[in-house]
Amino acid sequence: MEYVIVNGEIQKKEEADLSPFLWNLPHLLHQKIWYGFGGIPLFSENLTNIKQHLLVFGAKIPELFYNERELFRITKRLLNKNKYFRSGYINLQLFIQEQKTNFIITASAFSEFDFPFPEQGLLLQFSEQRKYSGNLLSQIFSSHQSIWKAETTILENNPLWNSIFLNDQDAVCDVISANIFMLRNKILFTPSLKTGCSNDILRNIILKISEQLHFQIQESDNIHKEDCFQMNEVFIASEQTGFQWVLGIDNKRFVRQNSLVIHQELNEFLKSKVN
Repeated sequence: MEYVIVNGEIQKKEEADLSPFLWNLPHLLHQKIWYGFGGIPLFSENLTNIKQHLLVFGAKIPELFYNERELFRITKRLLNKNKYFRSGYINLQLFIQEQKTNFIITASAFSEFDFPFPEQGLLLQFSEQRKYSGNLLSQIFSSHQSIWKAETTILENNPLWNSIFLNDQDAVCDVISANIFMLRNKILFTPSLKTGCSNDILRNIILKISEQLHFQIQESDNIHKEDCFQMNEVFIASEQTGFQWVLGIDNKRFVRQNSLVIHQELNEFLKSKVN
């Protein structure tokens, strides 16, 4: 990556001076946005989400964020200048200070065109850490990052593992950096927002796609540990992690079937967003 965006200006990476961003101990927000199919399919949704998060924190919204068209143009130009033409991630970092919110936009590239779906399945375990179902900030994706980072440290020597979090009611909540979806027959189960799970932009899209594929949707606030072992198929998804199928939870193993269809339809939906 040769170029970055600093407060709306494209600069060479080695020339960007970011030291003032770190003055006065800023609060940091981080958002990853997937790009592909010649566009940034969920750019508008992400921008709306970011502005809502800033308002919750009482932070200043950068002036450029009110001009979606211009911010989109600059971000696309960044991708072009870095010669990122297929797919990858746009990384938005916001440094919240009392009087100003500074931001940096960087990017990374993939060789594939489709929304990420690794061939190798994940293995899941249950985290010993608990989430609080009554947390008013739980729907803000970045509010989960501390507990996710702590759990990632535990799993750092097991790159194919992720952890399922339970909440204070012993109900399944989510996994590191993603929502969890479980299939049994033609029913798709996922934790409800009442569990304190994260509310990634992709969550509602997957629910709508699954409903169109004639799955019965059950958003539940009482999916328990033992229920997971009764499922036929499990996958996790977010813009942060991509779409990942789950090979197993502890010693239980799962098939990969309907998740392939849902992923295919997700790609069609994302393509339609840039046409």
